[in-house]
Amino acid sequence: MSRRRHPKPAPGPTAAPGAEGAFTLIELLVVFAIIAVLASLLLPAIARAKEKAKVAKVHAELYGIGVALHMYADDHAGRIPPVRENCNNDLREHWCQLPVELAQTRYLPHSDAGGREANLEDPFDPGHTYKYAAPGPLLLNGEPAGDYALWVPTNFPNLKSDSGRFYSKPADSPVRWVLWSLGPRPNSPRSQSSHAPMSELTWYKGSGSDGVIVRFANRDGVQFKSP
Repeated sequence: MSRRRHPKPAPGPTAAPGAEGAFTLIELLVVFAIIAVLASLLLPAIARAKEKAKVAKVHAELYGIGVALHMYADDHAGRIPPVRENCNNDLREHWCQLPVELAQTRYLPHSDAGGREANLEDPFDPGHTYKYAAPGPLLLNGEPAGDYALWVPTNFPNLKSDSGRFYSKPADSPVRWVLWSLGPRPNSPRSQSSHAPMSELTWYKGSGSDGVIVRFANRDGVQFKSP
């Protein structure tokens, strides 16, 4: 009696090496979606941290410039540098630049860049120095042009006001000088306000806001700063 031989079953498809650990397309799409969600949550926090770091840098550098102004005044019979304005096309945007005198006498680092002789750049306004103003002499295009008038709230030292007046004589003004950064949004209405930088209503109030970052000295030389 003969035995019937059953044919051997055909071998099934073999998996490619390492196939057991591979991701499917759907799994990859899910991973990408999760990464995108996490990135959308983290990016604002990173932006706030970077802004906060820049603000800290501004406060530190304004403090250093204030010290330089104090030293300059001590060495020049109490006088402080004049304010500079320009109407020339190439320098018009460099209004109220940091005093050239502080750079020329090495109280601040020097540069040969027009409108930025004092080589301290506002991190929120690239290509420009911090701003400086003081009641007293004004130079227009490098030539004497009367006095610069600084707006100060009438209820100084309370600065939370839009009511004030312009002081052009140092002896009359409660503020000796003021330094400021235009802040994270330099072209905003608050940063460009005619009452900036001395009205607290124009000051930067924290992450996400606009406004100027300020340091000033009263007529006795005592320095104050915005938050």
